[in-house]
Amino acid sequence: MPDSASIDAIRAAADAMLPETDGRPGAAALGVERHIVDQVEGFMAGFTELIAALLDAYAAGIRPDVGFAALSPQERREVLRTMYADDSQDVREIVDTIQVFAIGGMYSEWAGLEAETGRLEPPAVWGDVGYHGPVDGVPEYRVDV
Repeated sequence: MPDSASIDAIRAAADAMLPETDGRPGAAALGVERHIVDQVEGFMAGFTELIAALLDAYAAGIRPDVGFAALSPQERREVLRTMYADDSQDVREIVDTIQVFAIGGMYSEWAGLEAETGRLEPPAVWGDVGYHGPVDGVPEYRVDV
């Protein structure tokens, strides 16, 4: 399990990308960092700490001796833009990784999953964007299958 400082950095990055808007909760309020951490740790154990270390390293270019999570939201976005403009594809892909899994956490069924009970409720955001949820399919379409 990643350390709490690394999880805080991931939470800060996700919230910088997807803040509270028009009264709707942002990534931090929804706990999207848990989804990001689950996904990246499933890919490679320890990857969360690597991402957090890179965020902190780039944060030093904005405000020395301050970790990424301690930056203001605007400074965090500046760090993410700097990373995304880096010559290294690997650094740019770190930003992509956070963004893809943060969006997934915000808009997928994951946001409506109660981890303790396994109960799934459609996330409120689905109604906001007009998505009625998955369907079982159209049986007539599969007649010849």
